[in-house]
Amino acid sequence: MDPHDPPGDAPDADILFTAPLVVIQTATASGYGLWMVLGGSTALGLYPDGRGEVLVPLSVGLVLVSLGLVATCLRFTFARDWHGWNPARRMMPTVEGLVAMANYLPMLALAGLARGGNDFWATRLAGGILAICTLATVVYTARSASRRLAAPLAAVANTQPVGRTVSALFAGGLWFWVCVALQNETQTDRLTPWRLGLLAVALALGIVEGMRWRALRQLAEERGVPDRVTTGGIAARLLLGRVGVAVLSVGLPCLLLVSHPAGRLLAPAAGLAALSCVIGQCLEQRLYGRAYAQLVVA
Repeated sequence: MDPHDPPGDAPDADILFTAPLVVIQTATASGYGLWMVLGGSTALGLYPDGRGEVLVPLSVGLVLVSLGLVATCLRFTFARDWHGWNPARRMMPTVEGLVAMANYLPMLALAGLARGGNDFWATRLAGGILAICTLATVVYTARSASRRLAAPLAAVANTQPVGRTVSALFAGGLWFWVCVALQNETQTDRLTPWRLGLLAVALALGIVEGMRWRALRQLAEERGVPDRVTTGGIAARLLLGRVGVAVLSVGLPCLLLVSHPAGRLLAPAAGLAALSCVIGQCLEQRLYGRAYAQLVVA
C-alpha cells in the first residue's frame, strides 16, 4: 500500500485484501519468522552444527522475504511499494524500508560464519542480531501499516504487532521444521521440544485470531448492521469459512506435529504442514476482506 494514499475504509480494504498482496504479505512474514527462529536457535546454542544446516533455512527465508521487493522492482500493479519504498520513484528508502533492509546484513554475516561449529561466539552473536532485526521489522511494519489504515480496519486486518508476530512465528517455525527435517530425517527426538513450542505458538495464534473476529463483530454491531446479516445466512457462511481456514492454517499443522512422523515421512509431513499453514493464512485474510465488506462496508 502506498503510504501517501488517502485514508478510507473501502479503498483500504480493497487494497489490503487483494489475493496477490495477501500472498506476498503472508510469504514475507513467513520468511521473517523463519529467520527469527533460526537466529534465536543459533544465539541460544540450540541449533545443530553444520554449514548446510544454516544455509538452507537462510536461503529459504531469503526467497520468502524478497518476494515483495522483487514484485515491486518488476512494477507489478499489486505491489506498488516495498515497506513504503518504491525504487522506481525515489532513491532513498523509507525508515520502514531501512529497517527491513537491515535484516540482510546479519543474514549474510551468519551465512559467512557458519562453517561447521555454530557455538562460536561470533556466529551466535550474528544469530541473535538476526532474530532481533526480524522481530523489529515485523513489529515496525505492523505498526506502520496500522497507522496508515483507518482505525476500524486496523483492528481487524492483522496489522497489530502481536498478531503479526505470532502468525509469522508459527508459519516461519513450520518452514524451519521443513529445513531441519530435510537434513535430519532420522533425528526425531531432537524435534520433540520444537514441536511442543510450535503447539504453544499455535494456541496463541488461535487466541489472537479469535480476538480479531470478535473485534470485527463488535465493529459491525457499532455500525448498526441488521441482525439478519450478523446471524443469518451470511454469518453461517462466514462461520463455515472460518472453520475451513482454521483447519488449514492451524488444525492440520498441529495434527502433523502431534502425530510425530518419523523417517521418510518426516520431511513430507513438515512440508505439508508449512504449505497448509501458508495457504490457510492467505485464505483467512481473504475471508476477513469478504467479512469486512459484508458486515461493515456494505
